Amino acid sequence: MKKIFTLLLLCTINLIIAQTSEEIVKKANEIQTKWGYKATNKNIITLIDFSKSIEEARLYVIDLKNSKILLTSNVDHGSGSGTGLTPHSFSNNIGSNATSLGCYVTLQTYKGMWGYSLKLNGLESDKNSNALKRNIVVHSSKRMYSKFSSGCFSVPDKNSNILIDLIKGGSLVYAYQ
Repeated sequence: MKKIFTLLLLCTINLIIAQTSEEIVKKANEIQTKWGYKATNKNIITLIDFSKSIEEARLYVIDLKNSKILLTSNVDHGSGSGTGLTPHSFSNNIGSNATSLGCYVTLQTYKGMWGYSLKLNGLESDKNSNALKRNIVVHSSKRMYSKFSSGCFSVPDKNSNILIDLIKGGSLVYAYQ
């Protein structure tokens, strides 16, 4: 009886994961359809779901050509968005230290105070158009003093270089809640 229950539980978990993956790939295709004309790399898109906890994977890199998730990762949110498990407010304002939602396009990489990093350009005037002025980038959270950023998309050190190399060069990043 215990083996049957375990088998049913594993099948249910796998079904939930498959449904979630399908939903993520579907959302990625919708975003690519809407914003893809701004991307030079149309095969890769990154989704960040800020309705999920900071303690769980909420960043997904999707290969649109093969309809599969290449990487999942935890990602921090800005301290100006709240220091709870999920952000409660978002801002495009300079000095807000908040996360901005909306669609971005990845630009060039560089080595800065956070190590290997990736610049982002916000594409939405009402949500994230100040991303370059605010220095909102993708970087490792290794050198941070808390688990909250100043609005950047910081990821665990073990994922940062892989993530940046996957998405650099004109792919879309879409942050939502």
